[in-house]
This record gives sequence, structure tokens and C-alpha cells, in this order.
Amino acid sequence: MSESLPSVPGPAPSKPSVSAAISWAFDTFKQNPLPFIALAAVVTVIQLIQQVASQPLAEVVADCSDPQTPGQVSACAAALGVAAVAGLAVSIAFIVLSFFATIGVYRAALDVSRGIAPEFTVIFKTDNLGRYIVFSLAYIGLIVLGFILCIIPGIIVAFLLQLGPFFVLDRGYRPVEAMKASYAVVSKNVGPAIILVIFSGVVTLLGSAFYGILTLLTLPFAVLFIVHMYRQFNGEKVV
Repeated sequence: MSESLPSVPGPAPSKPSVSAAISWAFDTFKQNPLPFIALAAVVTVIQLIQQVASQPLAEVVADCSDPQTPGQVSACAAALGVAAVAGLAVSIAFIVLSFFATIGVYRAALDVSRGIAPEFTVIFKTDNLGRYIVFSLAYIGLIVLGFILCIIPGIIVAFLLQLGPFFVLDRGYRPVEAMKASYAVVSKNVGPAIILVIFSGVVTLLGSAFYGILTLLTLPFAVLFIVHMYRQFNGEKVV
């Protein structure tokens, strides 16, 4: 009776590479600048309009910084109340618009990672949109609750569930499934995930310079970088 040969172990899975993600994001953006810049331009324009729309509130605050008479105090109180309500309503409206516009950049980055040419028209797609909205509301709610409890829980929730939006848009996961999936991959790749947060945060911060104009470049680059890391965390190849 012949002895069975011992099994030969396969190659160990490679660890996520931040440098590979940066290189791929740069090359991909360089090869497909127009659709990504066009998608980011929508977000940038919305943010610029929001800044312009918030100016009246800033002017009212400046004018009422030092009221001299009781009449001026009353007038300023009324003006500040109206301006604050209007400013809050405008800010919420533009935040919602920016939220929906950013989804287009996410979809384009996910498409190109699968070998599908990115197109501006993805901004109009509604696939898994309802689940994405529910996930985002739940995600924000959990973060706020965590900050109320002791700040640190909010940071942990934000960190562990950060890839949930991509599981929703890419795989159509339900909100709870997306949260579990994000927790699973991030908790197994804590080091690279921390670098992901820091790097994408720095890039996003740079985008806020010059009235947000740099968002045209930094937003697509940051999202492409995150998508590549997302694929690596899931053991998927990027085309």
C-alpha cells in the first residue's frame, strides 16, 4: 500500500499593501480624469454654493457682535434667530445634496476596480440607494450615540464600520449585513485600516483648501484609494 503524499500548503495570502493602493489610485485617476473630475465637480459646486449661501448668517453675526442700544439688541436677536433657522435649513439641504452626489464617485471607483469604464451617468443610478441611505442614517446614529456615551465608543464605531457603504453599493448588502462585513474585514486588518483612515483624512483635508477647489482632485483619489484597500481586505483582485 503506497503512502499518500503530504499536502503542500498553498501560498499565504498577501497582506494589504497601502503603497499598492496609492499607486493604483494615482494611475487609475490619471487614466480616467474626466469622469472622476466631472463627478467630483458636482460635489465641489454644491459645497461652494453652500459656502456662499451661509454668508448672510456670517454677516448678521458680524453686524450684531456689539449692539449698543436695547433696540439694537432686540433687532439683532430677531435677525440672528431668523438667520440661524434659515442657515440651518440651507446647510441641511446642501449636505443632503452633497451626500447623494458623492455616491456617484463611490460607484465609479467600484466600477473601475472591476474593469468597468467609469462614467458620469453613474450619478443617476439608484441601485441599492435605499439600503445605502438606511445604512448611513444608522451609521451616523451609532457614531453620535457613541460620542454621547464617552467619545471613544463613537470613534471605534466609526472606525470599524467605515467600509459599510462599499459593501452596500458593491454587493447590495442590507445595513446590518454591511456593518457585520465591515467589522469583520477591518478588525482583521487594524493596522492597514488605521493608515487608510489617516491617509484618506489628510487627502480630504487638503481638498478643503482654496475654497474646496482641490476636491476635484482629492475626492476621486481618496475614494479610489479606499476602494483598492476595500478590495484587498476582501481578498479580491483589482482589475
